[in-house]
Amino acid sequence: MSGVPNGRQQHAKGRRGEAAHHRDDLDFTPVRNGMDFLLSAFEHLSQNDGEPDARDLKYAVLHLQAAVEVLLKARLIREHWSLVFNDPGKAKKSDYDLGSFTSCGVQAAIDRLNNIVSLDISKDQAQAVRALAATRNALTHLGHTGSAFAVESQAALVLDFLITFIIDHLQPVLTSELAYVENKMEELGGELRNVKALVRERSQRLETELKPLAGRTVQCAECQQWTLVLGSREQELRCRFCLVALSPSAFAAWYAESYTSSFYDADAPHPIRACPDCNACTVVFGAVVFENRRANVDICFGCGKDYTGWVTCGPDCDCLVPPGQDTLRCPHCAGESIEQPTSAETPRPRRRPDAGGPLAFETEKTAR
Repeated sequence: MSGVPNGRQQHAKGRRGEAAHHRDDLDFTPVRNGMDFLLSAFEHLSQNDGEPDARDLKYAVLHLQAAVEVLLKARLIREHWSLVFNDPGKAKKSDYDLGSFTSCGVQAAIDRLNNIVSLDISKDQAQAVRALAATRNALTHLGHTGSAFAVESQAALVLDFLITFIIDHLQPVLTSELAYVENKMEELGGELRNVKALVRERSQRLETELKPLAGRTVQCAECQQWTLVLGSREQELRCRFCLVALSPSAFAAWYAESYTSSFYDADAPHPIRACPDCNACTVVFGAVVFENRRANVDICFGCGKDYTGWVTCGPDCDCLVPPGQDTLRCPHCAGESIEQPTSAETPRPRRRPDAGGPLAFETEKTAR
């Protein structure tokens, strides 16, 4: 019967259909695999407005423990591939390349990271990981009955540890996968507030950690937590809670827009000024620091210097001048020479006549 395809024709049609339906191959390096487990754990913990049900909590624990194990070992591999073997003395590169070996446990990975790589994973952090591992083993092999709040708290402690571990110890040694991890951490950071248990645990830890820095800690414009520490003099400021990272000048502008009333007052002086030390528009007038939330300060987001009481040079110059100076004029306006190489470019902060937003830098040539 010509209208009915024979078996060979049907087989060929099926093969053609399979070829047309393309599927990507698995491509999970240790770093990508660990990050995928971490994001999955976070998704489960974020369910039900940050109060996951029993099933989501179970899978959050399983995937978070997997993320810890894989990412700790990923850092060991950056030190040397043999360190992930259960017995490094018997490690063979051929077995490592094939993935045909027994790897070390989580506790051994922590010990090696501390003793060989010279990291500083604390006893409390190690204990939190061991407690979660015990819960994970019970869930996997025996089943588990217990308090959802206790399990959620365990997961939040380990999640907090792992976030810090990735930023402090994994990202600095990555090369080709750095952009991938940074993008994933940015995704995760924007949603941290959705995990209520994590907010509690992370806030309590950061409150203790940031207490000595309260005089230069302000509210983050992204997460509204008092966890943005000024004065690092780095190219980027990073919120200790939500992990968002921007240049000091960008954070200063965002903060001024979010928290200062003068930003939207056309008749008031603009709240951003140039820092004499940083040579950047990073001083916010009218900021509030955690140490005294009832008072306003004028503080630099770059170097952390307090400029409260300083004044601007004049109506056309936004350079800051210290109080008590005989003449309230900056070196530029006073015509004083500046010690620097001939014809070097020096940024001079001035408000342009048409500037409606933050200050802009004009670059001038100065000579001895």
